[in-house]
Amino acid sequence: MEKTNKVKIPFIDIHTHNRENHEEVITVQSLFLQNIELQNEITTLFSAGIHPWHATKFTIVEVSSMLEKLEKDKGLIAIGETGLDRFCKVDFQQQKLIFELHLEFAEKYRKPIIIHAVKTLNDLIIYLKRAKVPFIFHGYQGSTDITKQLINFGCYFSLGKSVLSITPRFLEAIQIIPPTSLFLETDDSNTDIREIYLEVSKIRGISLEELKIQITENFTRLFELPYYTKS
Repeated sequence: MEKTNKVKIPFIDIHTHNRENHEEVITVQSLFLQNIELQNEITTLFSAGIHPWHATKFTIVEVSSMLEKLEKDKGLIAIGETGLDRFCKVDFQQQKLIFELHLEFAEKYRKPIIIHAVKTLNDLIIYLKRAKVPFIFHGYQGSTDITKQLINFGCYFSLGKSVLSITPRFLEAIQIIPPTSLFLETDDSNTDIREIYLEVSKIRGISLEELKIQITENFTRLFELPYYTKS
């Protein structure tokens, strides 16, 4: 009888600042746009952007030039992280200008945009209403009410290490996120993405394999990539 290889569904880390790769993990490395030229060859899929904390360090012309240089890089699958943050002390108007530039670039080249948002939902709604590309809210920890609003705008949610010490408020929010809108990430932590997957599978009441299949389907559909498998 002929043996068949069972397809291995990968774990996907949609947003990480770490460079480490595992045999069974696909990572999307999040790069600060200003550091791209300092990188050695980028061997993973990646996103790139000016973080709102760095918004006053560069002019609009400088950021525009840096973004345009990435246009032909096949490894670039998303723009960001970028966004708005009212908790930090960086000039908010400059944050908005830089964010708008990222959004313009994302729409021009049809790339999803990875959003850093802290106490800025009301500020972002105007952009969500007219956005032509998907928004992925990374490190998501929003309330049920905020989650419902973002679901109505067709947003995606990337959950990180916060699921390992979850609050009742956040637990309720996670449970209403549509399975087709869900991603997982490690961000800048040393947490293993597999640990996050395992916890979310318990929270959602599905098997680990079902969760892996769903997120892989979300990943390949959103980024229009071949179906990623590892034998």
